Amino acid sequence: MRFLIFVLTLVSSAAALAVQPIGGTISIEGRKMFLKTDDPCHRYLVASNNEAALNALVKLAAGDVVNATGMKNPGECTVAIDSVDYVGLRRMLGSWYSRDAVITVSDFNSMKFYPAQEVSSSKDKTYAQISKNAVEYNYSLIPGSGKEWVMFLSDSKSTAFGTIQFNRGSAVMKVFNSETGELNKTYILYRMTTGI
Repeated sequence: MRFLIFVLTLVSSAAALAVQPIGGTISIEGRKMFLKTDDPCHRYLVASNNEAALNALVKLAAGDVVNATGMKNPGECTVAIDSVDYVGLRRMLGSWYSRDAVITVSDFNSMKFYPAQEVSSSKDKTYAQISKNAVEYNYSLIPGSGKEWVMFLSDSKSTAFGTIQFNRGSAVMKVFNSETGELNKTYILYRMTTGI
């Protein structure tokens, strides 16, 4: 009996040691996805047998950053991804505007939110006066269902959650009440060609 417990402990320990945190930048060549890292392989061919991980991986583009768990095979420079924990999306970087705000995203962790102070309309156009005082947020993205990514936003006072979905030149960001789950606000965002 003790021998059986010892063998089971060894097997579970080996399995736990094989799955490890993995991070790097995505590159794509044809139909193959690679993960660029700082270790001796420098580039791992990405594979996964996990359906949730595969659904997240196919939404990534070249230049995106991924933090995941999985198993590296340094001898063959391959990595098997078990789960995608969070991502940094290159397409999110830059400045975005909507009727209600301007958002600047400088890196994969922080953004500035400039709310509209005053909105006025004349005939078929709407004008917004944007505040010069930004609310600074730390954010993180994790895979969501379909084309959406789940977003967690935190400032010095609170944490909120939302979703973001990207289209060509635009994005839809929804922010929810973190206590009730009710939709607070939907932002239709358009990419700015010049900075704020």
